[in-house]
Amino acid sequence: MSVTLGGLLRLVRFTVANPREGARAVLAMDLPMQARWLALIFTAVAAALVTFAGLTLLPRDVRQLIGDDLPSPIFSAALQVGLLAFSAGLIHRIGVWRGGRGTFPDAVLLVAWLQFILLCLEVLQLLAQLVLPPLADVLGVVGIVLFFWLLTHFVAELHGFTSTLAVLGGILLVIFGMAFVLAAVLMPFISG
Repeated sequence: MSVTLGGLLRLVRFTVANPREGARAVLAMDLPMQARWLALIFTAVAAALVTFAGLTLLPRDVRQLIGDDLPSPIFSAALQVGLLAFSAGLIHRIGVWRGGRGTFPDAVLLVAWLQFILLCLEVLQLLAQLVLPPLADVLGVVGIVLFFWLLTHFVAELHGFTSTLAVLGGILLVIFGMAFVLAAVLMPFISG
């Protein structure tokens, strides 16, 4: 099987327009587990590098507002790999708990694919930041909407769920629940 950048970008466009069919096409590639992990690691590292490049291009006064010390791209990439792997585990376990049929390897592949699509958008956002900064802000909002749109359909397709509205509700509940737990864990360190 030969994978080209042009073929991947066509599949990105197809997936954005038809997320469940795009997820099916990606899963039909039947990649070995090692390739799935490599895809996840590659997309995480590439996203960390693009984010780092975007931060370095910000005006100096904006960088000072968010803190002049930029995080190490290596640390960011490692953190992103961990978060993506954790997300794949959550998507798999919670989906199975709710009666889904998805597997962990397929969850890893779909998380990597979602990250690749968002990486494509992040590259466009970086180019817009250089040419037309207000467009970069619009693309940031589009990225948030696209994330939830694709994630909802990917989880539904992975587990065979029919109601994307119920899946979106589940995703939002998990995100708010994790935010609450994280806030409770970090509160003693912040207030102390």
